[in-house]
Amino acid sequence: MASTQGLIGGAGTLTIDGEVWNADDIEPFPGGVKRETVIAQTGVVGFTEMPLQASFTAKVMNRTDKRLEELMDKRSATIILRLNTGEVYTASEMWLTELSALKTKEGNFDVKFEGVSIVKDIA
Repeated sequence: MASTQGLIGGAGTLTIDGEVWNADDIEPFPGGVKRETVIAQTGVVGFTEMPLQASFTAKVMNRTDKRLEELMDKRSATIILRLNTGEVYTASEMWLTELSALKTKEGNFDVKFEGVSIVKDIA
């Protein structure tokens, strides 16, 4: 039986190419495989399997010292997420695939980086 005692979530620090970005709703996804059921007229015959890319999504806070275009240019970024649980997620050679407009009322924008893999360590 799995233990759920102690700290399981909360604060974290996101760095993109060594620069700390204030962020919320950070979601590392390690990738893996996607399976789809194959159905013939005679019934279920099996499944197919395709690889899924790893990704980091986050709601990033606006910085007056940075331009959004700097993030748009990221094609081989190193992203590190350190959580107060002791978990560390690291990804190298990530590329930006989505960047939303700046939401001026909230002072944030959404980003999505994708790549081959994310490594999880426990500090």
